[in-house]
Amino acid sequence: MIALSATEIALLREVRASDEDHGGLAGAELSVDEYDAMKRLCSLALVEAVGEYGEAPDGEEDEREAGASDLVYRITARGVVVLTNEE
Repeated sequence: MIALSATEIALLREVRASDEDHGGLAGAELSVDEYDAMKRLCSLALVEAVGEYGEAPDGEEDEREAGASDLVYRITARGVVVLTNEE
């Protein structure tokens, strides 16, 4: 059993809700206080950080070259199990 702080549990719930609603929690949505909690959730493989790219301006260029990249946090199957056990 993994022991999580109240902040980590709340953040894991937020990631799950965002993942279900629109494919993940954008890294820009994290507050400074949540950064360490997210880092731990990722190290425990409860959340994964996935790169997301912006759209190319003219639609013809490769998104990786033209768009700004950002991280999106998505819950893993392990994260869902841990969260289910917390409820």
